[in-house]
Amino acid sequence: MKNIQKTMKKILVLMVMLAISFSCQNHLDDLRDDPNAVTSIDDAALFTKAVRSLFQSTTDESVSRFAGHYGHYFVAGSTARLPDQYGDGFDVLYNSMFSEMYGGVIRHIEEVLTITSTEGTKNEVRHAIADVIAVLGYAKLTDAFGEIPYFEGGKGKTQGIIHPKYDPQELIYEDMIDRLSSSITILKNADPAMAYPNSDPIFNNDLNKWVRFANSVRLRLGMRLRDANNTLSRQTVTQSLSEPLMETNDHNAFMIETEGNGNRWFTMRTGFPSIKMSTLLVDQLQSTDDPRLAVYVSKDGNGDYNGMTNGLDDTAFGNSNFAARSDMGLALSSKESKLYLMTASEIWLLRAEAALAYDNDPAQANVLYRNGIETSLNQWEVDATEITDFMNSPEASLSGANDALQIGTQMWVALVPNYFEGWSHIRRTGYPIIADRTAPNLAQGATNGVLPKRFLYSSFELSSNNDNVLEAISRQGANKIDTPVWWDKN
Repeated sequence: MKNIQKTMKKILVLMVMLAISFSCQNHLDDLRDDPNAVTSIDDAALFTKAVRSLFQSTTDESVSRFAGHYGHYFVAGSTARLPDQYGDGFDVLYNSMFSEMYGGVIRHIEEVLTITSTEGTKNEVRHAIADVIAVLGYAKLTDAFGEIPYFEGGKGKTQGIIHPKYDPQELIYEDMIDRLSSSITILKNADPAMAYPNSDPIFNNDLNKWVRFANSVRLRLGMRLRDANNTLSRQTVTQSLSEPLMETNDHNAFMIETEGNGNRWFTMRTGFPSIKMSTLLVDQLQSTDDPRLAVYVSKDGNGDYNGMTNGLDDTAFGNSNFAARSDMGLALSSKESKLYLMTASEIWLLRAEAALAYDNDPAQANVLYRNGIETSLNQWEVDATEITDFMNSPEASLSGANDALQIGTQMWVALVPNYFEGWSHIRRTGYPIIADRTAPNLAQGATNGVLPKRFLYSSFELSSNNDNVLEAISRQGANKIDTPVWWDKN
């Protein structure tokens, strides 16, 4: 009996040892296979992530701390307002804005571009759509910093490029326009089944809208080149005007954030630090009886629209009664408020500028200008009677006195809440006019009171990719916030 028990124990021990050995072997096999490796990547999921990241970037720190202030749309409280004083001591923020865009939008979309151009998973329709998103991501980066890693950018995972070269902004713009042109050609005759039938958070796989969107982005880039490369600008604008563009609010590129607290402006309006709308914006809307005032701005505790002055020094800010100023309007800052990448109103106003600048046709410019304003009013569901009243006002027609200023100012208004694009618009056109700070109660900062032109390359980027960053600085100019990017000639 004892022998039988001993034998049974030996068998049990052997079975346990075999099981452990088998388990260990499986574990070793898993290690050899790399547990972090993905054997089957869903490019649709990556595409959706990239798109969501791009929309979320319209409310990130590049906007809430910098572009919204620089564009004189609002003033944030607490330490979030410090960039409004034109300082440059924000190294950690510059690095996070740079790395988060590459780590979010660019990384995901570069993976999509790799998958959709590789044999076995190649799909030129998806590749064309992804290229539009990539262009928008790179456009924001280059408009923020100037020269950036573009041709080698975002390829650390797909191609192992750890220290990418920086590229001149002129070359970046030329290539972005080429990419959009290729996407338009492909998408015009594409089969929607080959696109993203269940993974398109912008246009729900409507390729007609994607063509209009891609072409409208091309028009935006073409007009941005106007003072830097007039020949390419004219060529690009002409091409864009020959293809379908965004014309109605059904064509708008928007998304409603459904995760977390929803639209980030909701948190900024209801939490800390709070945001108060700019005196410049409030005064513009009030002085012209613009019905978008009630959309963009909330009334203060006294039932008035009360803006906050941008750029106050610490003493003046302390005496400003900041808490009593007008908050951001509910239409912009509710949980379910839309985030916009581009709207039809912007495109009508770009066309108005082009008609005036390139065709010397004030009459046509006026028609396009009016279309832009009316489309913006309808975008925000302004009451029909108020729309009629405003469209009959002097502000809604070009006067001939300074049409470029009128178009530029209305563009600035229509771009809300895409505040980053508003700052870029001011840098390019000079409209609306943001005066240099000479008053004693305004902070002049690191720019001697001049509107900042770009973000800085961070100390981390300078240390980790030093040679390439220094080469970019040697071409572009000093790593300062008042060094203009290539297309900024104003």
